Amino acid sequence: MPSTISQPSFVLRMLDLLQLRPGHRVFELGAGSGWNAALIAHLVGPGGHVSSLEIIPDVAKTATQTMERLGVRNVSVIEGDGGDGYAAGAPYDRAIFTAGAYDLPKAFFQQVADDGLMLAVLKNPGGGDNLLLLRKRANHFELLEAMPCGFVQLRGRHRNEDLEETAVDALPDWAELRHHEAGRMPFWWGGKGQSQVVWRTLGIRSFLTITEPSFRAFKVEKSESQLREEHYFGLWLPQDRSLVLAKDDTLIAYGNLAARDRLLEVVRNWVDLGMPTAASLALRIYPSDVPVARGEDEWLVKRRESQFLWRRPGAPEYVSEQQG
Repeated sequence: MPSTISQPSFVLRMLDLLQLRPGHRVFELGAGSGWNAALIAHLVGPGGHVSSLEIIPDVAKTATQTMERLGVRNVSVIEGDGGDGYAAGAPYDRAIFTAGAYDLPKAFFQQVADDGLMLAVLKNPGGGDNLLLLRKRANHFELLEAMPCGFVQLRGRHRNEDLEETAVDALPDWAELRHHEAGRMPFWWGGKGQSQVVWRTLGIRSFLTITEPSFRAFKVEKSESQLREEHYFGLWLPQDRSLVLAKDDTLIAYGNLAARDRLLEVVRNWVDLGMPTAASLALRIYPSDVPVARGEDEWLVKRRESQFLWRRPGAPEYVSEQQG
């Protein structure tokens, strides 16, 4: 399917969060049918303008024709990679993503106006995304509100393969580790079996993504012998040659117990913090080339274009300052 449309009620919720006003200049990543851009155009009025970037040529052409047929004159549908933004229409008072990203492309630090709002979708390895309402500050974005959601990943050069779940046999030492099971113990994540496992484990997986570099998401494809797709996750500590898999309501350790013990330690810390999801944490996002200090109650996640400074629930306001 080349393009999708989100649940209409959720689209309206997103537009409400953006606090659109007459005269606003708006950037949209992903035009799709053009419906969302047309709604935005109505809200910003004839004095405002929407620049909607669509990477799929046929979809961009159809959306453009739809705008022309309906007489919507304050929307420009541009064929291109929305992850690069659109400098010709900047600065933007508002920006909205209609596809999910693993990173925040650097272009938006320059193209969104100071004090402007952006709705970005941050994808989580193994499934389960977060919709982030961000306000642009002088040198960073600050999280105002967040909620769980589910969006397709954006296409183009900003697409990230790190989001893709892999088969466990893709690990370089799996051929040997599979024959060295170190232990197994029952462990449930608020339910039993594979049904809704992605959503039941969203909190711990998003916490692991932020705090634990050894986190991995795995998948077993459907086949003649595997009647449905299976999702699970684990920790892989190559320096200890230790792997733990959270699978089938069981923690299975391979090599030795180091990875299992590490996972249990993280789970205890997560419970002590109130079992937060990523949507529960405070967040600031800086460009990747800006030196940032991490405080005691903070986690710094560096990606190719941006770095995410997360802060635990209930911690004092940010005490770390940009360095340099």
